[in-house]
Amino acid sequence: DVYVFDMGQNMVGWVTLKVNGAAGTRVRMRFAEILNPDRSIYRANLRNADATDTYTLRGGAEESFTPHFTFHGFRYVELTGYPGQPTLDSLSGEAISSVLGDPVGQLTTSSALVNKMWSIGIWGQRGNFLSIPTDCPQRDERLGWMADAAVFWRTGAYNFDTAAFSEKWMRDVVDAQTPAGAFPNVAPDVLPAISEGAPGWGDAGVIVPWTTWVQYGDTAIVKRSWDAMQRWMSFIQNANPDFIRKNKVGPDFADWLAPDRTTPKDLVDTAYWALIADMMSQMASAIGKQDDATKYAATFDSVRAAFQRQYIKESGEIASGTQTAYVLALYVKLAPQELEPVMTDHLVKAIEARDWHVSTGFLGTPFLLFTLADHGRADVAYRLLLNETYPSWGYMLSKGATTWWERWNGDTGDPAMNSFNHYAFGSVLAWVYRSVAGIDTVPGSGFHEIVIHPHPDARITSVRAQYASIYGGIATEWTGTPDGPFTLRVTIPANTRATVFLPQIAKAGLTESGKRVHARAENGSFVVHIGSGSYDFRVR
Repeated sequence: DVYVFDMGQNMVGWVTLKVNGAAGTRVRMRFAEILNPDRSIYRANLRNADATDTYTLRGGAEESFTPHFTFHGFRYVELTGYPGQPTLDSLSGEAISSVLGDPVGQLTTSSALVNKMWSIGIWGQRGNFLSIPTDCPQRDERLGWMADAAVFWRTGAYNFDTAAFSEKWMRDVVDAQTPAGAFPNVAPDVLPAISEGAPGWGDAGVIVPWTTWVQYGDTAIVKRSWDAMQRWMSFIQNANPDFIRKNKVGPDFADWLAPDRTTPKDLVDTAYWALIADMMSQMASAIGKQDDATKYAATFDSVRAAFQRQYIKESGEIASGTQTAYVLALYVKLAPQELEPVMTDHLVKAIEARDWHVSTGFLGTPFLLFTLADHGRADVAYRLLLNETYPSWGYMLSKGATTWWERWNGDTGDPAMNSFNHYAFGSVLAWVYRSVAGIDTVPGSGFHEIVIHPHPDARITSVRAQYASIYGGIATEWTGTPDGPFTLRVTIPANTRATVFLPQIAKAGLTESGKRVHARAENGSFVVHIGSGSYDFRVR
């Protein structure tokens, strides 16, 4: 008399029960994300969450029950006490979310693996963007953990229209700021014992407004949050006058859940300080605060100089030699420019030493593929993206994931922390949107000034993408390989302009709609400037 229903998708919401039986009959529904080997439901990862609905029948006719005051994160529902034998129509799953409607970003590629990555990211965001950006929806937590949001926010803004959601949640973040100026680790702050935000966590108070401004070009969230962001920057600066961030770092989670845990915490923390200082300088310029822009640019320079003295050797080697250490130094532009090529080589060797797998955690992963592609190693970025063995994004999919996991090894990790719906590692999709599909923007223009820059690779031979920007739909569709031929169809909305980058293939010519195009050459690309309309570029 125990039945298990499979919704086919890890989701967030509830089920509606349809039942007909005698008055007083009690029907119990228990919720779970995965099954045990014996096909019973696995509940160890729920911790103290009951995740149970019980309904007592009134009797006399068919009855329908939907809960009003709870929601669950689940794929499987265990049904007991049902009078008779249930059918597939006895339970229906109903998904709920605060991001409504269809995704504003669409991706289809020649890789079934990447297509599935996009799909599970959509479901994970739907389920966790519910009033606040929860870290996970199923266990006794459901908190607005700040770092999860910070690293995912750009991907999330490509998936759905998050402008209003960002405005709402930043009010929660600012409300939770301590009198000393510290942003919290979770917002709303229901963990007062650790209110002082850790680097990467508290930094979301700067990263989320910056990301929202970049994606939508609206300075309202920047202006509304400016005083709070300045207090956070002062909080960090006052505690760390030598520009190495080691004081007032709260619980200091550092590069959370990285397979390689040897990256020095203060290295990660200092790099994130430089990251948000640069963001503050950009936002200050956008809202006309030039003195502040100069101040935060100077903060960045001071942190950069201290970082180089503390962590980077003249040989280009970096403290600990981890992937995360090299990624942060290169992505945040903390390395001396002349050492960037050799440090990129060191990063690739660190990846090779892991048998071409990732070893980054929450704070390093969002920048890993960008760093490789931006420094001429898109081939390695694609190799990591398309891996299907542990640790990798593809490993989760090979184990049947329908939403991203909390851990790279969620199937074997600690049951106390193995959420199967945790969106943070889904931050990788920002790279797919921006560097594979090639749809990007000049920061602060909100896609008024568009950048079309796909990075083709022989392992993915076609990509089609759309993004509904605030100016209208942007579309790219390309086929080919880095060695050619290469075809790119582009649609640019009205009242915008775009800079298009196409692979500069040796002895190749560039045409648009069959007509020869003269383009400038730049870092291995043909570069063309276009206005609104539809274009058909071919490199032969």
